[in-house]
Amino acid sequence: MKTALLALGALLFVQQPQDATTPSNLYLRRNDGETMTGQLVALEGDKVKLKVSIMGGNMTVTHKLSDFDTVSAFRIELAAAKPADFDGHFTMAKKAADMKLRAQAGSEARAAIEAAKGSPDADKKKAEVRAWAADALEKMIAHSVAAGELEDARHCLKLLTTRLPETRTEEQFSAIAASVEGLEATKKQQKDTARQANLDAKQRDAIAKRMKPIEDDVAKANKRYQDAVRKSRSTTASTKLCEEAIDLYKKAYKALQALLEKNADDAQLADTAATMGKEMQDSAIRAALHAANMLCIQSDYKNAMDWTQRILAFDPENEEAKAMARTITIAEASASDDWGWGWNIGHIGNTPQPKQR
Repeated sequence: MKTALLALGALLFVQQPQDATTPSNLYLRRNDGETMTGQLVALEGDKVKLKVSIMGGNMTVTHKLSDFDTVSAFRIELAAAKPADFDGHFTMAKKAADMKLRAQAGSEARAAIEAAKGSPDADKKKAEVRAWAADALEKMIAHSVAAGELEDARHCLKLLTTRLPETRTEEQFSAIAASVEGLEATKKQQKDTARQANLDAKQRDAIAKRMKPIEDDVAKANKRYQDAVRKSRSTTASTKLCEEAIDLYKKAYKALQALLEKNADDAQLADTAATMGKEMQDSAIRAALHAANMLCIQSDYKNAMDWTQRILAFDPENEEAKAMARTITIAEASASDDWGWGWNIGHIGNTPQPKQR
């Protein structure tokens, strides 16, 4: 299992966007939306001196660090710090996490572990970074939940459970997951309330009665997936629960299709079914990706790829599934000690941003 973790870990960096930043060339964006490329001359407190190219020549300009967006400000601080050892990279990882820059925090954490290789206390330092990383992700989850940022909360929970599963007990995972599930329930209730606002009581009751058996299966599926997340320390048990969840989602979806065929003229039912179908698909994808992660940890790349390809079969543009497929492909022929530090999140349609190293 450890070998599989190490092999898969390095590949997560494939997910990160291509770098437009070199040690002497910084791509920066100001808070007003203006972009610039230049070399850092000096960082003195909040004052940033940059050498920029204009009309074929060079000139030095001065800005405030606070004039730049968060990512660019971190790039400037990273260029000024020039971390070259464990302490330097670890310090920058902590700074990035404090600035809520996940991708940069993960990248600097990996660099810290890499810098410690070969030292007498390399294992101790690696354990220190992993323990810190778990704490940082847990804080990010709490912040995202408090801010109502469901996708961010889900992403951080995924990172914690699939990249650092040994850092928390099942009971701890349960408590953390429950906070995210609470936000999920709140968001769902808000959507349901808004959707049902235009229905009278008779219509709501009729739809609820027809949907009850399907909703029961979805609830069972959700519970299986939630249990899979909680049991991430046990990869075999977690994978099995994901598979059970997906089977239940499939059963519920078939029943939903059959219900719609029998009530083809019921527009209100169709609207409710469309929303439920989308929720089932999204949940099934999350369960399948979790299963793929667990299978990779077990070095079962064939079945991990199978789950990934199933996702891509009906959602060819799913960025996370495509990234997972690349990860699995390389994991079969590569080994590294970089597991788990690709913390960035990608959404379909996002414009790639320069990598932060």
